[in-house]
Amino acid sequence: MSVKGGIRTPFGVAPTILESISVPRQIASKPHVECSEKVLRTLDEVFECFSISDGQTLSFHHHYRNGDRLINEVLMTSQRLGICDLTIAPSSIFPVHADLVPLIQDGTITNIITDYMRGPVADSVVAGELKGSCLLQSHGGRARAIASGQLKIDVAFVAAPLASFSGDTTGRGGRMACGPLGYPAVDAAFASHTVVVTDELTTSPLSKLDIPGHYVDAILQMDKPGMTDGIQSGATVPSLTESARQIGAMVAACIEAAGLLRSGVSLQSGAGGYSLGAVASIGARMQELGVQGSFLSGGITASHVKMLETDLFAEIKDVQCFDLEAVRSSIANETHHMMTAAEYASPIQDGAVVDELDIMLLGAVEVDARFNVNVVLGGNGGVLGGPGGHPDTAAGAKLRIVTTELTGGGYAKLVPEVQSVSTPGWDIDLIVTDQGIAVNPIRADLQDRLVAAGLPVRPFAELCDMAAAQATKQPHRVGRAPTVWIEARDGRILDFI
Repeated sequence: MSVKGGIRTPFGVAPTILESISVPRQIASKPHVECSEKVLRTLDEVFECFSISDGQTLSFHHHYRNGDRLINEVLMTSQRLGICDLTIAPSSIFPVHADLVPLIQDGTITNIITDYMRGPVADSVVAGELKGSCLLQSHGGRARAIASGQLKIDVAFVAAPLASFSGDTTGRGGRMACGPLGYPAVDAAFASHTVVVTDELTTSPLSKLDIPGHYVDAILQMDKPGMTDGIQSGATVPSLTESARQIGAMVAACIEAAGLLRSGVSLQSGAGGYSLGAVASIGARMQELGVQGSFLSGGITASHVKMLETDLFAEIKDVQCFDLEAVRSSIANETHHMMTAAEYASPIQDGAVVDELDIMLLGAVEVDARFNVNVVLGGNGGVLGGPGGHPDTAAGAKLRIVTTELTGGGYAKLVPEVQSVSTPGWDIDLIVTDQGIAVNPIRADLQDRLVAAGLPVRPFAELCDMAAAQATKQPHRVGRAPTVWIEARDGRILDFI
């Protein structure tokens, strides 16, 4: 691949979004580990055993979300041992990881590669305290980078509720069960070394296997590497307001008018209160029509579980659980299945689930006149999240719907131009708000269907003007060099902050 005037990232020089790129294919996963004794006693032993040293890349996962305890423990051990210049590659970062800020400031952590970040670490990065680079990937893009060898992980740390002495690991068992371990399953298969840090070790065979023991080099027992009470938080809580119910009803009507509310339909709702809140409205309408869908996918909530257990859908394909009811279902229901992050969303995975989706419900911080979506940068200039699965599912699904109110936190959410692009506008079909529906001009066929169904379709400019009139704050523009790069799912640089 030749690069002309590329941008330097933690991976080296990457091409801009306008340059062509040959997407690397998946490499072979690491050889099976055959070891009769894998159990270590302390994190210090882990560091010594795998020669963790300056400049290496350590990865982590986010199935415990704001209840994670392992990332802080591992990286504070790095600091105590005098190990610095680390690249960390957690699939997401949350407010619970505030202890990492001093480690950014003192150079223990130099680069960050993640799919989502919110809280003190994000604030530190935006403030320019990170000495190296911060790269935001999509969930599928991260899986692609790992499987193709673009992101080389020296040691993958996997927080787990239950593991066997052979290294077999699951998130679907034990007192700290968190649901299927879809994200670290990819790390474990391709990292040079994989360390499972588990709440409970068992001599019994696991009834649900997420990571096979032949990918695991060492096991460390640690009391509560993650707390389940932090799994449901922030953007994973469905909105139950009156405007959310209105948006949900309009979403269901749009899907029906598009001809997709039929038997065999597949559905995913992304993180975001309105998109998650619309699930119940869709389920109610499916029940009225007497149709059964094929599968629900993505981050799973109690609303999805209810639709499975009332036979509105035949199957759940789960990469992570968003609440404890989903965790329960992942253990109890035989039709609630795990998928890895690669099987879910990698652009180099044959038959990725995102490419089989009929409907995707998406959230947004901002949407602009070209239907570009920002889910990263807030109006106050702070990083509020990351691409996650947003661009992956938008690229794959047949009908891509953004759900939002006109304003949020005092800022307009429909704007002439977004502050940063997380998902390009050509992958978005509809914006559904409590004040009306905007249809992407490239979907004239869809607009005709919605108008014929009597739905309140309005020009984007009209809704944008209404949002501006309701807004009480103006976005904060940061006038300094970029501190965060946003990567397209195929590895190109899409935008920066």
